[in-house]
Amino acid sequence: MELIHTINKPEGYCGIIKGRNILKSAGVGVWKPEYVEDLIKNLLELAKNFQGEDFAYIADPSNMSPILSKETSAAFTKLHSVLGKAGCKAVAFLDGNTAAMKLQSQKHQNLSEVKEMLVLHFKTEEEALNWLGEMGI
Repeated sequence: MELIHTINKPEGYCGIIKGRNILKSAGVGVWKPEYVEDLIKNLLELAKNFQGEDFAYIADPSNMSPILSKETSAAFTKLHSVLGKAGCKAVAFLDGNTAAMKLQSQKHQNLSEVKEMLVLHFKTEEEALNWLGEMGI
């Protein structure tokens, strides 16, 4: 899987999966609220490439430290809400091997109150891409 329009930062990267209306990001280490705000800004900028068409988001938090800060947790909740409002139809988390990350990401989704966006957790990117493909994304 090739990424285009990639934005690299010390805390991770984001980009578009070539040939698909799918954003992808991966985080590394301890995240702060300002990292999440920057990610939101970058994802929204990248989503403009989809010209209003449905899109999805694959998030890989497998190399991130657990989120302990309430402020950072609130920022991730905002991420879910903003993506939902921007037209994101589904989020696939690549965190199937870490129960704590799975619980945290589900908590952020629940708190965002974005009910029309589907969220599932996968062990591999291939599984996530197949699921999104079944949805037509």
